[in-house]
Amino acid sequence: MERHHRRINNKKRRTLIAAYKLPGASGKHAALPLDIEDDFNAAVVNNGVISFAEGLSGLNREYVRKSYLLASSYVSDVLKVPRGTERWYDEFIKVMVSLGWLPVRSRFERVSRSGKGLTVQLAALNIIAALLASTSLSGHLLSVLPKLAADALEALKQAPGTFELFKRNSAVHQGGDFGLASCAETDSELMMVLVTYSSHGVSKQVGLPFLEWDSSSFEAFSGQTCLVLNTSVVNEKTIQLMRESAGDKVQSAIAKYRI
Repeated sequence: MERHHRRINNKKRRTLIAAYKLPGASGKHAALPLDIEDDFNAAVVNNGVISFAEGLSGLNREYVRKSYLLASSYVSDVLKVPRGTERWYDEFIKVMVSLGWLPVRSRFERVSRSGKGLTVQLAALNIIAALLASTSLSGHLLSVLPKLAADALEALKQAPGTFELFKRNSAVHQGGDFGLASCAETDSELMMVLVTYSSHGVSKQVGLPFLEWDSSSFEAFSGQTCLVLNTSVVNEKTIQLMRESAGDKVQSAIAKYRI
C-alpha cells in the first residue's frame, strides 16, 4: 500500500529532533567534531547496511547515517514497536519525514517466496532492483544503486568486527530483520532507496547469519521506499541536534567501512 506524506518546515523539524531523544541521551556529544572528514562509502547503522554512491559530501553522508540511526532507534527503543512489523516500518517513515525525508514511494508487503536456494541476501537485492525499476530514475542509477548495495554486503563480510555488529543487530527472536539502503545525490537532492526484510516465528538456520538463510523456507515481509531529501536541510546545526538526541548510540551503533 502506497503512503503519502507532507514536508515539515525547519523550525518544527528541529523541535521534533529534540523530542526524539533516546534513552540515556544527555547532550554530552554536542561538542564533538562532526564525523565528516572521511571517505567511507558504507556503514552499518543499527541493523541497516547503507552504501553511498560517488559524489556525496561527508556532511551529506553524516546526515544519512544520523537520520537513519535516530529514526530506527527511536521506534525500537522509545516507542518499543516490535521490529520487522508493518507498524515499525510506518513509525520509522514518520520519523524520517520529521527529519526532512520525503517518501516518493512507500509500501509494506509480504514477500513472495522464491525458488529454494535463494538466500535472504539475494532476495533483498532482487527487491531493491524491482523497486528501482518501478521508479522514474535514470538508467545510470538503475544499474549503479543495486550493484552498490550488493557490493556493500560483500565488503561487509570482509570486515569481521563490523559484520559481527550487523549479525547481532539483525537477529530477533525466532527470526531476523535488517535494512538495506543505497544513496545517491542528484540535482540538489539526496535519494535513499531502502528495503527492509524481516521474518519472525521461524527456527534459526543454525550457524548461518540471517543473510545466508534460505529465503524459501519461511514467510517474510518487506518495507520498500524511495526517500528524497533537499540538501538545503543538511547543515551542521541539525546534525549536532541529532547527535545529542542519539546519545551513546552515535558510537555504539554505527560502524563505517569501505566498499
